[in-house]
Amino acid sequence: MLPSRLSRHFAPYFAHIPFQIVSLITVTLLAHVTLSGGRVAASLYALKHGGSEAWAGIAFSAFGLMPVLLSLQMGRWIDRVGTRRVMRICQLLMISGLVLSATVQSLPTILITGLLAGTGFAGYMLAANVCVSYMDFKHEGDRVGMLAWLQMGNSVSSVLGPTFVGILIDHSGYRMAFGALAAVVVCSLLAGLRANLPDGTRESKPKSSEPSIARAVFRDARLLRIYLLAMTVSLSWDAFTFMVPVLGQTRGYSATTIGLVLSSFAVGTFAIRALLPWLSRRMAEWRMLTVSFALAACVFFTLPLADNALLHAALGFVFGLAAGVGQPNILGLIYRAMPPGRAGEGAGLRAMMGNMMGLTGPSLFGAITALFGAVPVFIMVGGIMSGSCWQARRGERSAQATAPA
Repeated sequence: MLPSRLSRHFAPYFAHIPFQIVSLITVTLLAHVTLSGGRVAASLYALKHGGSEAWAGIAFSAFGLMPVLLSLQMGRWIDRVGTRRVMRICQLLMISGLVLSATVQSLPTILITGLLAGTGFAGYMLAANVCVSYMDFKHEGDRVGMLAWLQMGNSVSSVLGPTFVGILIDHSGYRMAFGALAAVVVCSLLAGLRANLPDGTRESKPKSSEPSIARAVFRDARLLRIYLLAMTVSLSWDAFTFMVPVLGQTRGYSATTIGLVLSSFAVGTFAIRALLPWLSRRMAEWRMLTVSFALAACVFFTLPLADNALLHAALGFVFGLAAGVGQPNILGLIYRAMPPGRAGEGAGLRAMMGNMMGLTGPSLFGAITALFGAVPVFIMVGGIMSGSCWQARRGERSAQATAPA
């Protein structure tokens, strides 16, 4: 009885899902398998073949180095040549890097693979997100939901990729693992060629007097609020994934228990992103952000007081629900606020700022923990989330005031 009621409730919405998004999610899932699996293969190869733990960390980080430096330029490139062309070129870049390590096995080639595959995937994902901004939806809230589904596919492949690579390494070696990852991207490329995905380019070249997106953001209070909130979303995500193991270890939790807490967080993000297409038709972006920041603040203030692993896991699930709605709603607001033909540059700036937080945040958290312990970090992040909740509420009121009557 209950499943039939749920199906009747959700069926009218799912009938409006365009086939384009299903194609894009499938292609993106295949592409993301190579990133999650490639990082594992590269770091394990470095450890296995004479490299230290430091080399393993460098091999893992190589996949994220160039996106930090090039995200804004990638966004401008997407605006100039279109999403489809960028996705295909980036897939070819990923294939070339993976084939290199499949044919020539050495630490230098592993690092080059990380740079090529990481850059290719970052450009591909940026173009895929912008591609959704060009799709036609009957309800504007559907765009946020489809962005969430695109990232939900990434969540699935984050589990499949390392498992797939681990099995291949154990049974066939590293050469076969990298070769199989390259074959997965080839499948992604072929599937993308058959998908009728929307494209978009600037109608004219940018004028010399036209301000950059970064300058426009600092001139526009509305845009500045959106991008600052985007940074706090990334900050809270990194704070949770970095600090929960630290807090767990100080309390004597086993690695399995810490993994359970992090897995509960992943389940929360997956669950809310699965429901976000339905939820986005009932709540505007600013309202969802206000609620999510409030939940995140409560989680960070409560975690230091939690005295058992089950409560930690429950808080992890709640934070997953809060964090999972952040990026899709932020992207929806950015695409709506961007001038025509500049969606790629706007998304590129957000990606660059998020990647910068990913590089600087954990180092800052580690330094504070070394000096004062873990609790001040949770209190600090909880305070930032509380301020973000207030700013999101201000954004909601501003949107309501400017909305047409």
